[in-house]
Amino acid sequence: MVFEDLNAMDYKTKNKFDRFDEAHILLALNTVARFHASSIVYEERKSKKLSKKYCINEEFENHLNQGGYNITDQWFVQCMTGALQAIKKFSKYGKDKNLMDTVENKWKEVWHSGLKLSDFSPKRCCVICHRDLWNNNILFRYKELSENKMVPEDCLLVDFQAVRYQEPAGDVMLLLYCNLEPIYRETHMQLFLNYYYEELEYILSKHDIKISDIFSKDSFICSAEEQRLWGLIVSACLTPQFWLDDTLTTQFFCDTEQFNQILSKDKGAFINKMIEENEDYKRTVLCIFEEIVERYCLN
Repeated sequence: MVFEDLNAMDYKTKNKFDRFDEAHILLALNTVARFHASSIVYEERKSKKLSKKYCINEEFENHLNQGGYNITDQWFVQCMTGALQAIKKFSKYGKDKNLMDTVENKWKEVWHSGLKLSDFSPKRCCVICHRDLWNNNILFRYKELSENKMVPEDCLLVDFQAVRYQEPAGDVMLLLYCNLEPIYRETHMQLFLNYYYEELEYILSKHDIKISDIFSKDSFICSAEEQRLWGLIVSACLTPQFWLDDTLTTQFFCDTEQFNQILSKDKGAFINKMIEENEDYKRTVLCIFEEIVERYCLN
């Protein structure tokens, strides 16, 4: 295989500890919309050619599997149990036994429900989704706006190993959960959802496709609220692994035995160790874990 050298084309990732601002997240949403539009355009063209409704999933379902997001996959099980261990030991909720009993009773059901949201839904518009939209898989190219001020002008996605055919709102919510500060995300949620839908509408219109024939804005907003749990659960799986500086990442994940121990056998011990040693790590991962508790275990 031959790939473009994106580094030579001046594309680069943001500092993963520096959350996206409006310019970066809107550009990323535009890129995700373009990626999703390609599925819709392909299906529409194929349907016309075949003179019948065509669905990508019917032809390629065996190639679009769940990856690690399977309830029996050890990586996912360790993500789920490790998060619960951290809540018990470090969260403000851990000291209340009755409350924690409620959380424990619902924990597995909530996480499994999150995975279920990534299944193909024949009654909803689905597209090929990226499903791994954390910082290092999103590259930006910058231009100089004025002296000492650079702004992003283009955005590309890389690493398509986790793709699957599911509702597009799943990718949108995952992007927002993995790359924005929680308060900023919720304050501007409607802006971001409207922007994505309008960008997708514009892209499809250039191919003579009316977005209203695919799915309405109301149905997309409804889907986004449902897919919030998917974005939250995946973020809870990914963030504890990538919210590390490069030295620690090399230390923990370049040793095969240690890598397997962390990801498949005892991720909870790794998360607890990092929480004890790094206050920013503690704040970041507990915020995600506690949102699962607040929205889906106690609500």
